[in-house]
Amino acid sequence: MNNISKISKNKCNGCSACYNSCLKNAILMKEDEEGFVYPEIQTDKCINCGKCLNVCPNYNLKTLNVDEVAYACYSKDINQHMVSSSGGFFAEAAKYILSKNGTIYGAAFNNDMKVEHIGISRIEDLNKLTGTKYVQSKIGDCFNLIKNDLRKDKYVLFSGTPCQVAGLKNFLNRDYDKLICIDLICHGVPSPEVWKRYISEKFGDRKVINMKFRNKENGISNVLLQFELDNGELYSEAYKDCLYIQGFINNYYTRRSCFSCSFKGKNRYSDITIGDFWSINEFHNEMTNKYGVSAVIAHTNKGKALIESITENLSICGAKSTEIAVWNESLNEPAKLTKYRSMFYSLWQDDTVDNVIRNLMSIKKENQIENKCFLKKMYERIKKWLV
Repeated sequence: MNNISKISKNKCNGCSACYNSCLKNAILMKEDEEGFVYPEIQTDKCINCGKCLNVCPNYNLKTLNVDEVAYACYSKDINQHMVSSSGGFFAEAAKYILSKNGTIYGAAFNNDMKVEHIGISRIEDLNKLTGTKYVQSKIGDCFNLIKNDLRKDKYVLFSGTPCQVAGLKNFLNRDYDKLICIDLICHGVPSPEVWKRYISEKFGDRKVINMKFRNKENGISNVLLQFELDNGELYSEAYKDCLYIQGFINNYYTRRSCFSCSFKGKNRYSDITIGDFWSINEFHNEMTNKYGVSAVIAHTNKGKALIESITENLSICGAKSTEIAVWNESLNEPAKLTKYRSMFYSLWQDDTVDNVIRNLMSIKKENQIENKCFLKKMYERIKKWLV
């Protein structure tokens, strides 16, 4: 056996580099019982050439980019800033590449509100790619489309999770001067099937035609999830009240590989890493902005050059990756696996997603109270022993 089936489910990121690399179409990306896609070998077509293994970023780790220059920034365009997840850096970078007749590849909602990677070449379509999506995206044939664009000597900007960028770079197996890769400070990726169920259970027959995971009209500290329905109705939900977000934060339906992620830290496959600069008040108070600030880390000369090319469109200052990491543990650390994940998947087929999350949150709270009581009793005993 000399194919991708050697990679265990605990390590597979679902990046689809193997799928894109197979010239015999012997690999299907199939959804499992948790709602995540994994490669499945069609043995009648597979010739055991090993190409799918060689492009797998977990099987064949490449040399990482080690340069590091960090920034805090946000777009001077207030409208762009408002529709972006944090400071709007990605949108300004995308505009620059589009001005060079390039193509932008990133995550977008399709008509069924599933998240998939698409390519755009018009500024009018940029809104499809802006804004965070707390769902794992489907890569599909994206990597082959990118290779075709690069062979035509086009500029390409690819945005994705660190493992998706690693998959793309392994798939291409060479550097291209006109390719810029941006990855995210990634908490971990939630199950697309859980997301699908959540929407279905919440809205029933009413069709969701658009949504924002971060509506910032009340500021970055009071963001709302906002759903637009086909009847024109807008439904909003505060983060603190949204059970889907609570389940995501607590890793109840995070992909297995995220708990042993190989792509954390300051050294990356990407040219640039972006995320929220949550600690901006502590280190760069002059940059504080109600609608959020982008944390940006450049790992390559290409990354630095892109940032320099769009500086006039940004309010920007120098920073340090250690400052960014203060309230961004996901920059360096994998997601935390707890017993509640297995509990979620043992319950979710027999109840609504909301109910399962609500029950798990209640159980977790009760356990925390019990633990505090236990620690308090132990503390009192130790005090007595010391007297």
